Amino acid sequence: MYYCISMTGKLIKGIKIYILLILTVILFNSFNSFSQLKNENFFIKWGSWALLQSIPSPSFFEDRNDNSSKLRFGIEWQVIPVSYSFNANKYVSSFNYFHIKPNKRFSGSAETFFEPAFIPGGFKNNNLKKFMYKTGVRIVFPVFHRGEYLSFSLGAGYYFQKSDLRVYDGITYEAGIYSFFGMMGLKFNYNQKALSRYNLNLYIKYY
Repeated sequence: MYYCISMTGKLIKGIKIYILLILTVILFNSFNSFSQLKNENFFIKWGSWALLQSIPSPSFFEDRNDNSSKLRFGIEWQVIPVSYSFNANKYVSSFNYFHIKPNKRFSGSAETFFEPAFIPGGFKNNNLKKFMYKTGVRIVFPVFHRGEYLSFSLGAGYYFQKSDLRVYDGITYEAGIYSFFGMMGLKFNYNQKALSRYNLNLYIKYY
């Protein structure tokens, strides 16, 4: 009996030492773990972001004259200089500049935009130049799952088109719908009194 009690005591003592050793290892490692990056690399963050944003979205532009009208393929870049989130966490700023987190944008936000476009094949039915741009403001509204599954936007601003003879500019209106966590969508523009009045953009945004 004494032998069994002695062995049991040694076993319990060994278990306590083992548990203490495990707790010591966990405590030591906790000092070297961080929930966020302690020193975020500025060049990696902004360099990778700029590389992804340089990839354009495919678009289609109206090419018309008095006799015919067709759609021409082009590419368009999506630049958002400033965004204000309506549903940002109280511990982070509601304002974002260029580097916009999708969960802050599509959960409800207001933003400015600048969208340069280039038509590689040019216009055949009118004499517009291959380069044009739009700039303005838009509001993004969440629809489903805080906008990650479905959201839409409404916006307005200024467009610029140019031919050999004159400049065409004025008011542009847009509406868009987005899904796949804000990475894909469709965006439609109507350019008032423009030579190329309509354009449809397959919105592709990389994060």
